[in-house]
Amino acid sequence: MVEMAEDLYQMEIDEIFVPDPIAYSRNLTQAVVTQFYNPAGELVRVARDATGAMIAYLWVIRGQRSPWSDQEMVMPRMVHVDLSCSARLRVSLLQDMIRMWEAWADSIQVRIVCSTTMRRETHAFLRLHERAGYDIRGSFCYKKLNTTPAGLPIP
Repeated sequence: MVEMAEDLYQMEIDEIFVPDPIAYSRNLTQAVVTQFYNPAGELVRVARDATGAMIAYLWVIRGQRSPWSDQEMVMPRMVHVDLSCSARLRVSLLQDMIRMWEAWADSIQVRIVCSTTMRRETHAFLRLHERAGYDIRGSFCYKKLNTTPAGLPIP
């Protein structure tokens, strides 16, 4: 995961942040350990191709809140897809990731998802969210899930 972030996405951050692979490794490791002992705490998932090579991963956290509300949100912290994959596969992976974090949010009874990006090229990413029912506000995508805390549809 760290290697993919360095190889494919570091150029998106290195003008702002000093990339630190050790810090990223530590933070990912802590997320995986949290997920193992508390599956409702964080979500880390990896997608592999038929050869077993990693082609995408996501890292989602809970406990996020906007400054104007105490309602808890689920927020994808990292979404990386191997850019050498076909455009069709990248779109499919992102759609799967969106469904996955929404299902996780529902399972832990968090009704709001906030997904954002800091990438320079955002059009396709934001359009996928819009098609999935998200309200786009700049580079922030919000969705209120249509379930009650018990997971039942809202009448």
